[in-house]
Amino acid sequence: MLSSSNNDKSVKNVLNNIELIPSQNSEREVVINQSISQDSSLTKENSKSGVIQIPQIIKNEPKIEINNNSTLNESVYTTINRDFYLIYIKLKYVINPFISREKKYSQIRQWDLWGPLILNLILACTLTFNTKDKSQITTLIFIIFWMGGFVIYLNNHFLGVKASIFQIFCLLGYCLFPLNLAAIIVTIIRWNDIFRIIIVGLNCFWAIYSSSDYLKAITTQNQRYLVLYPCILFYIYISWFIFATKQ
Repeated sequence: MLSSSNNDKSVKNVLNNIELIPSQNSEREVVINQSISQDSSLTKENSKSGVIQIPQIIKNEPKIEINNNSTLNESVYTTINRDFYLIYIKLKYVINPFISREKKYSQIRQWDLWGPLILNLILACTLTFNTKDKSQITTLIFIIFWMGGFVIYLNNHFLGVKASIFQIFCLLGYCLFPLNLAAIIVTIIRWNDIFRIIIVGLNCFWAIYSSSDYLKAITTQNQRYLVLYPCILFYIYISWFIFATKQ
């Protein structure tokens, strides 16, 4: 008897404690009960009409935005046209020495390798008309350019110049345009060696001046001559190669 009375008292105490604790999720329970009552009323109405609806839980999923400016959706013609336009802009900056260094620096940052590749191919194809060993000339032109550009990049990297290897290749490649022009002139007009020296020498100076103007935009005054010296040797060697390649 005592044990049963004690159990009854403990049960009453527990019930009293439960009534004293406020319900923290009362609002949520009301919303859930309302949704359940609505769903039950809908199912009753639909059961009369013979239609069964299953309640769906809608989740807030992140929306994936598609960028309409992506180059993946454009045509091949548009891509080629844009690339050739960028090549034209960079060549215009090489030809015109009076463009500000800020604009030239922005063009170096937007590097590409299509222009250097095309100018290397034009130079190699032009020099093949002046020699019988065509494959050797093409190989040497590519080796001189890419190995020379890598050496110049290492020199700039050790000096602390903030320029990537692709920016260096882009700079050196586009500044080959004057030497391409010299190779075409001396191939078409086959005069004496004095004419060849004048044409190649002037275009070599043009290439060095264009590259130095670009390099001044990415170097400090203390670094400038140490960075420019390998570039001068690079363009002088290619100029000598153009002069020496003749039938």
